Amino acid sequence: MLLSLGFGVLVDLDHLLDYWYSEKRICFDAREFMATRYWRKSGRIFILFHGFEYLPLLFLLWQGLKGRRWAMAATSAMASHVLADHFVNDLKPLGYFVLYRLAHRFRASEIIDRPKSDRREVERLAIRRLAERGELPLLRRLLHVFV
Repeated sequence: MLLSLGFGVLVDLDHLLDYWYSEKRICFDAREFMATRYWRKSGRIFILFHGFEYLPLLFLLWQGLKGRRWAMAATSAMASHVLADHFVNDLKPLGYFVLYRLAHRFRASEIIDRPKSDRREVERLAIRRLAERGELPLLRRLLHVFV
């Protein structure tokens, strides 16, 4: 359980580095932190713990340390997280490879899929307006918490 938490959820701690790089401070207000598109200000996207190339390394490490079951648990948790982010966020297809981001010097302008990002921003604004008017359906409200 803790292993899954560590590799499935705590991987997001790398966002603190990105936020700090942009804002020159750490935010302890979850709502503010989640609402910030810090890469717009800084022009960079690091998210150093989010990388597909870590998955085979993670598997091999845990298999050597604890065996196949532990390796599967850790790798599955992290893979689920990175895959979900890959499909939900606005990075280019290779954007969740650290080496790709490094090759582009972590420049957001080269990592973000602009057309996709623009479409999603229009969707976010529409959802925000519906929410402010109290017209957002229950299912969409629940999804809005996570996506």
